[in-house]
Amino acid sequence: MKKLVTFFLLVILLLEITISVDSQKLTLLKFVLQWPPTYCIGLNSAAPPGRCKEPILQHKLTLHGVWPADQRGNSLTCPEPPDPNWNQVFTAAVENQLMAFWPPLRENSQKRDLWKHEWRAHGACGGTTPQVYFNTAIKINNMLQKGNLFNYLKTSGIIACNSLSFAKKDIVDAIRKVFVQLLDVYLTCIPIDATNKTHVYLSEVTLCTNLVGTSFISCPIQATPTSCSSGARIMLPHPKPQCHDPKMDVTIAAFTTTEIPRRNKSRWDIS
Repeated sequence: MKKLVTFFLLVILLLEITISVDSQKLTLLKFVLQWPPTYCIGLNSAAPPGRCKEPILQHKLTLHGVWPADQRGNSLTCPEPPDPNWNQVFTAAVENQLMAFWPPLRENSQKRDLWKHEWRAHGACGGTTPQVYFNTAIKINNMLQKGNLFNYLKTSGIIACNSLSFAKKDIVDAIRKVFVQLLDVYLTCIPIDATNKTHVYLSEVTLCTNLVGTSFISCPIQATPTSCSSGARIMLPHPKPQCHDPKMDVTIAAFTTTEIPRRNKSRWDIS
């Protein structure tokens, strides 16, 4: 009996190990796009605060990164690789293409800094070379036939405006016009402040592709972000120039809205 129990325990252990290994297998790529004004709100609200490049982009989503993921949609992690010869990776032709949809948003950030960071943190986990990684990003972006994901939102009446908000379903349906068939995507949002439960800011949109970036696939349901609750109204904030408060020696973003009710001031306050 003891031998039988031991046998079944070993079988269970092997199954658990197999499931754990399988869950970490590279299965898909996440093409993570960000809404620049929302990124800038978070950056200016950080401690210490940072600044975005001006003028703040308000007419398109830009790429955050391409993240290799497992079958559940969880991004893979791996040790940081040694740096390649970046001058060989970033030829003039590659740089020009990347800058069109993957520009740095932070002030004083060099254009290569973001790309190098994304390769070290994510790209190296995909088992490819830096050249393949960045060319894959270009290839996926070229599959957006309207040139930029924001153009798909606009054709459905979803625009950047501080007095308009939209249902999550409407935004998802507009994004799905990218695809030939119905596919699942991820939306990520940030709160406007700790007290506002009715409105959030759109932060990121994630599209998923096969491993070589040649076709879109559904993002796995298991890793669906929950920060954009189905009941909350989603806004795409509209940027205004940043201003500096010498008394507090901090940089803030000047945003306004006519739709959000007035509330107590907080670091997320836009009123």
